Amino acid sequence: MSETLAAYDIELAQKTGLTLRQIVARTAGLSEETLCSAFGSESAAVIPVTAGQGVIQGFTQAVEGIIEYLGCPCFITANSDAAGLAEGIEKGATIVFLADDNRFIAINLMQKRVVDNAAATGWSYAYALDACAGGLKDREVLLIGAGRVGEHALAALEKLEAKVGVFDINGQRVHDLSSKFSISEEEDLTASLGGYTLLYDASPASNIIHTEHIKPETIIAACGIPLGVSDEARCLVEERLIHDPLQLGAAAMLAMAVRHGLSDKNGGRIGRIA
Repeated sequence: MSETLAAYDIELAQKTGLTLRQIVARTAGLSEETLCSAFGSESAAVIPVTAGQGVIQGFTQAVEGIIEYLGCPCFITANSDAAGLAEGIEKGATIVFLADDNRFIAINLMQKRVVDNAAATGWSYAYALDACAGGLKDREVLLIGAGRVGEHALAALEKLEAKVGVFDINGQRVHDLSSKFSISEEEDLTASLGGYTLLYDASPASNIIHTEHIKPETIIAACGIPLGVSDEARCLVEERLIHDPLQLGAAAMLAMAVRHGLSDKNGGRIGRIA
């Protein structure tokens, strides 16, 4: 896992100019130094959950590997569900990670704060896109998908001062967001893809971005599973595509979980992201 994450981190730095730790530090509103120090003072437990569809093979190990890669001590509980939560607390965990069919969350036990993967993913991919594009201020971004992740992504893009057009197959979702955010409501995905070069794909749809939508300057942040970029289009945009199954979102969950109660590098209190 550490070798896989190291390779992923090198590729991420080549695309964005920032490492995984640096991106999630920006996401959490902390300096990298403050975040590293905070990681070292915490202890995380990953709890297997058997409800619903049950434990996804390798999931808890992957989450543990990401947390440890960032420099935070972590362990997987031997027990699952309520017994696992009790075990994590009894063994001194200050942050616990657990997921069922509906939510993947991190809980800061000391601060009594919950960080949802939807929020962490939405924000971290926006900051990755910002880094890859050399800044999003006053630049046009197409956000595809207005669900839970998409709404958090929109909040982050607004903070980064992007000009955002939003498309969702359910137009009412987009209209509802227009009452909260200053956005352009996009009604035709094909037409919209032809007018933007900065794309944030937060939809669960596959094969919606094709070769005709890729320009030399196109940059895509795609947090959706499965990937919305076709295989042919991916070949054209691979060096400007931010996409992974878990790393950015889980890393940002940890960063956002430890940030509560910390002071920023200028001595001020850290405001709430999500």
